[in-house]
Formats: sequence, C-alpha cells, structure tokens
Amino acid sequence: MMRDPLAAIGAELGLHDPVVTELHGGLSNRSWRLRDAAHDLVLRQSGLAAGQLGADGRVELAMLEIAASAGLAPQLVLARLDDGLLVTRYVDGQVLTRMDVGRPAMLARIGAWFARLHALAPPQGVSAVDFGERAAGYLGMLRAQAPSALAAELELRLSAKRNSLPPPRRIAACHHDLHHLNLVEQGNTLIALDWEYAGPGDPAADLAACICYHDLDPQQVDALLAGYGGGSEALRARLAPLCWIFDCLWLGWLEMAATLDISLDAGRRQRLVERLSS
Repeated sequence: MMRDPLAAIGAELGLHDPVVTELHGGLSNRSWRLRDAAHDLVLRQSGLAAGQLGADGRVELAMLEIAASAGLAPQLVLARLDDGLLVTRYVDGQVLTRMDVGRPAMLARIGAWFARLHALAPPQGVSAVDFGERAAGYLGMLRAQAPSALAAELELRLSAKRNSLPPPRRIAACHHDLHHLNLVEQGNTLIALDWEYAGPGDPAADLAACICYHDLDPQQVDALLAGYGGGSEALRARLAPLCWIFDCLWLGWLEMAATLDISLDAGRRQRLVERLSS
C-alpha cells in the first residue's frame, strides 16, 4: 500500500494531516500508525500470504469485536475485509519482552487474561480451530511441494497424537497466537494484538501455544495456571500433547512461510525439529 491509499483512509476517518509511521515486526502483513491531534490509529494491510497460512479475516473481525468489548483487545474502528484493511485504535503502552513473560508475576497476569478470554462466548456459526488439523494441513502441503523423511515421520506421529487426545470438554474464544510481541502492558491492563489466527477453540491449546512460544519450564507453567485459576487443572493434562502438536504446527507454518518468501527463523526451526524428535 502506498501513501495515497493511506491518505484516503485517513481522510475518510477524519484525520487532518496525520503523521504516518510504518510499524515493523509483522511477517505477512504491513501496518502503519496514523496520528493527528484527535486520533491515534493503526491501519493494517493483510498480505496475500496471510490467507495461505490460515488467517481468516472474517473470524478475526468477530473475535476482535468480542475481545475488545471485554477490554482484552484494541477497539475496532474500520474493517474492509475484501481489501484486507483493518483499522484499530493504537494501544499506547509497553510491548512485553520474553524476559517479562518469564517472570512468575507476569505469567499469573497472562493466565488471568486467558481466563477472561476463555469465559467469553465465541462467535456463532464459526468452525472451531483444531491445531492438529491445521498442523496436518501444513505438513500435507509441504509433502506435496517437497517430500521429506521428516515431514512423513511427523505426519505419522501427529496422527497418533490426535487419535489419542480426547476432544476438549468445551470450546472457548481463543487467541491462538499469544506471544510477547502481541502483548501490550497498559497500566494494570494487558491488551493483545494480532487476532488473525483467533477463533473458537480448545482453551488448553490456547495455553499450549503461549507455553511453546516462550519455552516455559514446569514452574513457569504452574505460575500461568495459577493465574488462570478455576478450571486450570482440567486443562493441565491436555497441555503436553497439545504442546507437541503446536510445535508441529509451528514448524509447518515456518516451512510454508519460507515457500512464500517470508524470512525463515533457522534457529527456531532447528530447535523445533530437535524438540519434536525427542
């Protein structure tokens, strides 16, 4: 997106000579901050790769509205899904670091954040996100493009993991991509960004993704679940298989992203291969 469309959106929203700053960090999207005396907004343009990697704009919009109403996400301003455009209010706060997330007190806060999200009714008429199904989809696409012994082995192990895992007791509103770069601390509040993979899902899977992203050890997992509170013990037993399934999904995502010219984190890929092979 060039400056002219940015200016057009700014004018439509009533901004006067806004300061436009590109926000870096997104892998498959581009985002800009638009500010004037009365507005402070973020405009995101979804890349073509986002949909190929499993993002669903309509589900994202539904989830964003639900979460924003509970104070868990930025307030929505404008959505043009056909154009891949989403405008939200800018969240003025401190983006968390991996070190922040590793602290027990912060993990307890994140656990409480999850509990609030999972207590919300998920959007109706939307299929639940199944990490196992999504991981299998990535691996299947990889096998079709570049067959490998690793992908074949992971497909077999993934099938066994999925078959041995009972269905979740309930389906909840889930973020599915909660890592430190998607969390902003605003005073005593945590606001989550980037809801493009959100949707109804297994609450244990939502926790598992966060655990895997930050390589949490057992004591840190305990802190996360303590913050979650009631119902956390029922989810605990599902975490180990779901963490393996999420690692499989993550590796598949990285490999697929690389085929779409999105930079591959080689170090993370190697750690995932080692973890999945253990």
